[in-house]
Amino acid sequence: MLTKSLYEQQLELEYNFKALGEELCLKGYEAAREEKEGDIAATSLGQKFLGYQFEEVKGAIRDFVEVSINTKRGTKGLHMEALEKLLEVYSKEPEKLYDLMTFTAFSTLFNQALRKQHHLSNLSQEIGKMLFEEAQLEKYLQEHPEQEFSTSLGLKERIRAKYKRAYATAKMSRDNFSFGAWDTISSMALGNSLIQIVVAKSTYFEIIQGAMLEIVPTQALLEAWLSNEKFQVESSYRFCPCIIAPIPWTNYTNGGYHGELQAAVKLLRLHDTKTIYSDNYLKKLNQVELSATKQAINAIQATPWKINAKVLEVLECFIAQGGGKAGLPYFDLAPAPAKIAADASEEEVQVYKKEMIKYWKGNTKRVSLCMRVTANQKVARQYSKYDRIYFPCNMDFRGRVYPIPSFNFQGDDVNKGLLLFADAPACINMQAIEWLMVEGANLAGVDKVSYADRKQWVLDNEAAILASAEDALGTTFWQVQDEPWQFLSFCFEWARWKAWELLHGTPEGFVVEIPIAFDGTCSGLQHFSAILRDEVGGAAVNLIPSDKPQDIYGVVASKVNLQLAEDAKRGTEDNPAKEDKRGGTFYSFGTKSLAQQWLVYGVDRKVTKRNVMTLAYGSKAYGFKEQLYTDIVKIDIEENTNSVFTDSRKQAAGYLGKVIWEAVGTTVIKAVEGMKWLQECAKECAKERQVVSWTTPAGLPIQQHYMEVDSRSIQLRCMGKHIRLYSKKVSGNIDKRKQGSGIAPNFIHSMDACHLQLTTCNCVRRGIKHFAMIHDSYGCPAAQAQEMYEAVRESFIDMYEENDVLELFRADLQMLTKNTLPKPPSKGTLDLECVRSSKYIFS
Repeated sequence: MLTKSLYEQQLELEYNFKALGEELCLKGYEAAREEKEGDIAATSLGQKFLGYQFEEVKGAIRDFVEVSINTKRGTKGLHMEALEKLLEVYSKEPEKLYDLMTFTAFSTLFNQALRKQHHLSNLSQEIGKMLFEEAQLEKYLQEHPEQEFSTSLGLKERIRAKYKRAYATAKMSRDNFSFGAWDTISSMALGNSLIQIVVAKSTYFEIIQGAMLEIVPTQALLEAWLSNEKFQVESSYRFCPCIIAPIPWTNYTNGGYHGELQAAVKLLRLHDTKTIYSDNYLKKLNQVELSATKQAINAIQATPWKINAKVLEVLECFIAQGGGKAGLPYFDLAPAPAKIAADASEEEVQVYKKEMIKYWKGNTKRVSLCMRVTANQKVARQYSKYDRIYFPCNMDFRGRVYPIPSFNFQGDDVNKGLLLFADAPACINMQAIEWLMVEGANLAGVDKVSYADRKQWVLDNEAAILASAEDALGTTFWQVQDEPWQFLSFCFEWARWKAWELLHGTPEGFVVEIPIAFDGTCSGLQHFSAILRDEVGGAAVNLIPSDKPQDIYGVVASKVNLQLAEDAKRGTEDNPAKEDKRGGTFYSFGTKSLAQQWLVYGVDRKVTKRNVMTLAYGSKAYGFKEQLYTDIVKIDIEENTNSVFTDSRKQAAGYLGKVIWEAVGTTVIKAVEGMKWLQECAKECAKERQVVSWTTPAGLPIQQHYMEVDSRSIQLRCMGKHIRLYSKKVSGNIDKRKQGSGIAPNFIHSMDACHLQLTTCNCVRRGIKHFAMIHDSYGCPAAQAQEMYEAVRESFIDMYEENDVLELFRADLQMLTKNTLPKPPSKGTLDLECVRSSKYIFS
């Protein structure tokens, strides 16, 4: 039997992954149609159909309700008793009731009629029952608003409708809540009335006379559903790594895959919206050369990789043992907290509820992590038989490079640990081994010290490193490092080197297969500091040479702690506690108490990191507040029964957000000025009904395609299921708000993407053929690490010495507006040539 060529196997892989995508999509629709409680209306296709005629049906239902209310008492129909009870519950939110009635009737007909369960009486009864149950829960939450969060969470955790109903019923029963009975005849009559409206106003259903009256889908609905379902299925893809080099990108549409998956990808990941702006942009893309951009992305996707068999073996053993090691989730459900006694105190009940919320949230996260780990393991096992694998790449609209398959070299720690360079060049001197040592320390989290200290850390821990390589299953040293699976890969590499050294005495000929990465320091601020020659900000983000790496997050944290200490002594006092709207107590804290709370919690670089990182991307004091609340305060309250933030909550986040904002402002002044200037220019451009557009130094045109969208969004809760129906139509008008708010992050991301592209081209000229590039992280083989170390600095300097990117941006936008744009902020005194001697700008 003839062996298939690699090309034939590649085509077969693409065909199989495309078929897998179609199969998974089709199974979803089949399950929705065939399962007793499958929800056809909740599928993306079902919501599309509902949304298309939702408003017309809702308007008819609103008219029906108003007519019913105004009908004389003696001629009121059977449905009125049920309708009046609904109107009583939703008296303050009638639109919410109309949405609920429309959705309940519509979705019930979709779910049952498409399954051929369509007797009119049964459907009327089902609609009446659903309305009663939802009204009951709504009334309960109106009377017990403090139960909203826990009730929503409890309903969300239960999958099937019967479990949701049981949970809600039990919860209301525990609180002795009584809603009263609902007359069955009246509720069925109301359900029947709603069905009649849906049939009359939509084109989806009709009533036929059989042994009983039946609701059936119209032929138009069946044909449209099957046609759209077929389109959805045929448009479904699962992307895979390649076993032969991807096709080089030659233009916007040609490149990447070889077979079935080729049509699904483009060079740039652009918005699907069709407007005159997007049409003109695509024409421009096909007219410009894009030589540097294409050379860079083609070099990155042509990098040969292979599966790290040793790491894969350890991973599979840990999965088989149930996980819970080296950052892996547990693969078995953890025991739930012990149930409390029936006579437990209210305080004990509240503690138990918090523990259960934490438990279920943790379990949801655990399941997600388990799925990701097993997905990585399965793909790695499938591709472990190949000597070389490749990852087709494309870019987002700013030029940032992304691999297309979900398993790739930009993945999580497990994903990266499973990959090695194939055909990497051999070392020629000890310099390559020294870079390998630096990489090992970086993966262990020892990256805020000098290179000499990093190398010494490896030597000091060499025995533990070699023991990890010798018996990965029996040692824990590697498991507790910052990036355990990549560090384990380093341990195997270091053990190979020591064996080679013992045999040969020289690194010449030794092949290091793990990538050596050079990471930027808060890259957004690095770019702003270089653009504006900011000597203060530049020093904080390692543009200026120093004996050890500067830590801007730590610098800001130190400034914050000084202010906290000052406020803790001399800050404002608390205001008297007041009663809130729910009958609870509202505390208004002064800066003295808030500062003391944060001092107790402890503010270090981890607390300030996200705020500082996002400054260059447009985040301000309010954004800092929201980040701090989501990342720290909220989590601490949920996980710690004695949290210092229990009463202060968003007050604590808002206070620290302002303190960090002021501290950052004194550290990177120019970045704030540059961000404001970009926003002013973008707003001026948007006033002229123009899309903000610019060209990077690499020659890539960028278009910020933010348009106003006329949309109607309906959010419903129906027995715990949160349903969103929406219609979306691009108006053709520029979204002025997004044009302004989006420009800072998009411009800076386009600059770091340009730097990566120019660096890659520089490296290609230097003979480098292996790339592990992740936005502001530059990876290559150890044998060529010194070349990349120099290239990344050289390209950074050349990019900003040869291009005044703010003036170029201003010139691009000036052509789009008749108003004179403001001049860029003044520049500082930073000499970019010093970047060449900075050890830690990318380290």
